[in-house]
Amino acid sequence: MQIRVVIADDHLPVLASVAAAVSATGAQVVAKARSPDELFDALREHDCDLLVCDYAMPIDDQVDGVEMFRAVRTQWPGLPVIVLTSVSNGVVLRALRELGVRGLVDKLSSLTELGEAIAAVIDGRTMSSPTFDDAIGTYEAQLDDPVLAREIGRMFERGRSCEDIAALLRIPDAVVDRHRHARNAADPPARSGRLGP
Repeated sequence: MQIRVVIADDHLPVLASVAAAVSATGAQVVAKARSPDELFDALREHDCDLLVCDYAMPIDDQVDGVEMFRAVRTQWPGLPVIVLTSVSNGVVLRALRELGVRGLVDKLSSLTELGEAIAAVIDGRTMSSPTFDDAIGTYEAQLDDPVLAREIGRMFERGRSCEDIAALLRIPDAVVDRHRHARNAADPPARSGRLGP
C-alpha cells in the first residue's frame, strides 16, 4: 500500500523540495499546506499515514511551533509526525519528542535524511538528525539559549501562563519565570505588560 503524506512548509521552494523527496521514497503527497490554517484543513480533508511539517509557520492566526504540534497530537493522536526545522535547541526538540513526534530532521542537512526518517517512522521507529541527538542529550545546558527565550516570548504573546509554558516545554517553572523577568527588564516601561516576539 502506498504511504499517503501531508506536507507543510511556508516557503514554496522548500515545499517543492520536500514534495520531491517524499515522492522519491515511493510515498504519495496527498496535500500541501503553507500555513497552520492550511495544515489543519488538509488533515481534516485528506486521509493520510504521515505528516511531514515545518516547525515554524507564523503567517496566520493559528499557533505554530510546539503548540501547533500539541494541537495535531490532540486531534490526530495516532498520526506519525516528522518535523523539519533548523531550531536546534535541545529543550524545544525534547518537548517535540515528548509530544510524540517520531522524526526530527534538520533543515540544514541533506534531504536524504528525510527519506531515512520516513522509512524509520513508517516502520514504527524514531529518527532524528545527529546534530539534534546531541542537542537533546545536552538540553539542560541550553535552558538560557536565545532560541528558547524567543519561543517562550512567543508563547507569552499568545497569552500563555508561566505554568502552561513550563508544562508544554517540559521545563521548570523557574526557568520560564527567569526568561519572563529578563524580557520584562529589557522592555521599556510603556511595554512592560507585554512581551515581544
